[in-house]
Amino acid sequence: MAEELMLFGTPDVPRPEPPKESPGVRRTRRQAGLLAVGVHPLSVVLSSTLRLPEQAAPHDDRRAPGRRCGNCAFRRTNAWGYPKCAFGDGVRASHSAATECRAWWPGCTDHEWKEKADG
Repeated sequence: MAEELMLFGTPDVPRPEPPKESPGVRRTRRQAGLLAVGVHPLSVVLSSTLRLPEQAAPHDDRRAPGRRCGNCAFRRTNAWGYPKCAFGDGVRASHSAATECRAWWPGCTDHEWKEKADG
């Protein structure tokens, strides 16, 4: 019977399962995949795909200049301090971390430059 448990002359030892990723890690991975194919991560709450324009900052270089959610006039913090997209009366925002608008994300086709504060 012990011979049946052996594969290629080594004991068939059960392998430990890899640690499961947290929901936040899975969400970040999914959002990075969307950005890589030119789709804005907030598309998940819309019924249509929100594409990245040519003028958007590159998704793979967070420090490169260009249109980003962080310099968009529609990015605002809600009453609880979470950054959300307020375009279209907030249709892209929910009470979930999935719709938090990251400042480094490339700007979408609705991007409008934020007015710079005086001083």
